[in-house]
Amino acid sequence: MKIGIDIGGSHIGIGLVDENGNIVEKYETDINGNEIIKNNENDKCNEKSESNIINKSDEQSKDNINNKSDNINNESDNINNKSSDLNKFIENYILQAIKKLSKEHDIELIGIASPGTPKDGKLTNLVNLGIDELDITQIIKKEFNGKIQINNDAKCAGLAEKQYGSLKDYDDAVFMCLGTGIGGAVFLGGKELKPKRNPGFEIGHMIIKKDGISCNCGKSGCFETYCSMKRLKNALIDAMGLNKDINAKELLNVLKERNKNLKEHREELNENLKQNKDELNERCKNLKEHEEKLKKRNEEVVVQKILEEYIDNLIIGLSNVIDLLEPEAICLGGSFVYFKDILYEMLLEEFNSRKYVFNKNALPVIKFATLGNDAGIIGATIVL
Repeated sequence: MKIGIDIGGSHIGIGLVDENGNIVEKYETDINGNEIIKNNENDKCNEKSESNIINKSDEQSKDNINNKSDNINNESDNINNKSSDLNKFIENYILQAIKKLSKEHDIELIGIASPGTPKDGKLTNLVNLGIDELDITQIIKKEFNGKIQINNDAKCAGLAEKQYGSLKDYDDAVFMCLGTGIGGAVFLGGKELKPKRNPGFEIGHMIIKKDGISCNCGKSGCFETYCSMKRLKNALIDAMGLNKDINAKELLNVLKERNKNLKEHREELNENLKQNKDELNERCKNLKEHEEKLKKRNEEVVVQKILEEYIDNLIIGLSNVIDLLEPEAICLGGSFVYFKDILYEMLLEEFNSRKYVFNKNALPVIKFATLGNDAGIIGATIVL
């Protein structure tokens, strides 16, 4: 068994991974430690990428799992109360999980997926966490004496999708992780491209707007300042006056309900077009006026504009990547996958217009990550 640790910009995921890339046990926490979830999974992780449900067949197993989950919750709360230091919280949470998993399983390797630039066993340049350096290897050695490997989080997720997920049938492919920031991994001829000095392919930090929004990296106009899911989520929350603590799933439900209401009004209009011609003009007039009022509501207009601008900027970034690398497929991962029902058709419609890409008759396939947010955990355990 292997342990995969995924340190994101707002979340830590730690999973026990078997030889086939399945997560069989998992701990998760918000980066501030306020929410802890523990999943035990016996099915493929891509079938549960959005689920926090413990999957055990008998009630006794559920009771045992819940007891363990309560323990890690209590320990994490104690940590959070004792120290506000982010480095210390990350260290203690990871060590707790390793200690628990090592007691119950024979661990051959621990892999860490992290944003920034892993170097000499340390995590560096975690700009979205405000951490310059974290000696993760020395931290883990307090509880584990076996093999430890570190890789960039987007590279790990890309490796997992290439080996087990949506990119396994493509030789030339790009994985793009849209979450707190944007990262990427590139595969040509079936192999990952690896620069010598740094992880490279910092897709999120290519400039798409001169003198644009300031980025945590120190530049302005970076791709991720316009197209990270954090950016989109915050813009939608402000536009709709929602609670800033709303999670991705709750926000998605709000957007789905909005789309459902608009769809129902359009369907009602179409149905009335089939009615008696003598009533047609008056009915159409009333329904059209009602729909126009709905569309003109300030919130609706602003939300639609946000979504359209997001897609426009995303297409610009995708087009730059396509023209440089000519992939057969691009896989979009991270929390972006949660918004597939809202964004996918808009994305494909704009993308297939071919107005940005140079080779307009050879567009790559746009796919969604099948491993969800578990991809980083799984990819961290793939031997480099």
